[in-house]
Amino acid sequence: MAVYVGSARIDENGRAYGGKAGDQTGKEVSRQKYYVHAKGWRVFRPKDRAAALKIAQAMEAACANANVGYDQWNRNTLYTHAGTVGFDISKVAKKCETDCSALVRVCCAFAGIMGLPANFRTGNMPANLLATGAFTELKGDKYTKGSAHLGKGDILVTKTAGHTVVVLTDGAKFVPEPAEEVFELGQRLLKNGAEGPDVMQLQEYLIGLGYDVGRWGVSGIYDDGTEMAVMAFQKDAKVEADGDYGPITHAALMAAVDSAAETPPDSAQSVAIVGGDCWIRTGPGTSSAKLGVAKDASRLPFAGEISNAGWLKVVHARGDGWVSGRYGRLE
Repeated sequence: MAVYVGSARIDENGRAYGGKAGDQTGKEVSRQKYYVHAKGWRVFRPKDRAAALKIAQAMEAACANANVGYDQWNRNTLYTHAGTVGFDISKVAKKCETDCSALVRVCCAFAGIMGLPANFRTGNMPANLLATGAFTELKGDKYTKGSAHLGKGDILVTKTAGHTVVVLTDGAKFVPEPAEEVFELGQRLLKNGAEGPDVMQLQEYLIGLGYDVGRWGVSGIYDDGTEMAVMAFQKDAKVEADGDYGPITHAALMAAVDSAAETPPDSAQSVAIVGGDCWIRTGPGTSSAKLGVAKDASRLPFAGEISNAGWLKVVHARGDGWVSGRYGRLE
């Protein structure tokens, strides 16, 4: 039996943008038989089978709803409309647009997997999916070069930026993967290449203490930026600066976090905006409303709070707001 996948593919003119809202051809968002992309696939499976089935259900609904078309310029309008109906794409009654990665974001939201950013794209998809803690990457040719072992709700994304699809039918040899062991921070040695919720927690703590973990921020992946941030902390804490996060570094970090929590914020502190312009939001997360824009290299007064996810509270003319620790640095 053939395995089918679904995705947002191209607009009615064979272009990535500029077409009419909605699916004009019945093929802008559609099902097709499984294929191996020229760039190769990476495969991500939801750890929860129920979530996987919801992701597949959402993709099926998108393929069947003529109100959902393809346009990269308006890629998040589906997310906006779907959000008003519990991300149930079958209930979206207004003509709107999406693209391949933005559609996967909506499918994940329908399955209860939130927190994927508005700029969720194929290039950053692997890091963002793993950062949710809800997915396991399946490796090996039986997953990446054939369909027999794939299952409903598996997300396939090209090895380099390009395309993504959702698997809609189980392969003939599909077997759900055993649940991946989840570690709390401090339960294992972390080093470059490690992935998981404990890495995400480490990154949040480092950002909260003012360390730069690199361009991907809280990704759940122990990359070069995280290693450099750990080394910087180790030097400040006067422990061996090897870039690995072991028991000694964990004890030092927990002490620093506790100390920071007990120290009243310095009203003279400010948040420096680095890495480009960013939104100031009403709450500590991308789902919160936009309050204004913080320009690159500008400074905002620090309002004395840092969220668990590393967002920094700032003083703004329209009221207190929050900026992501990916763009803000406490000074």
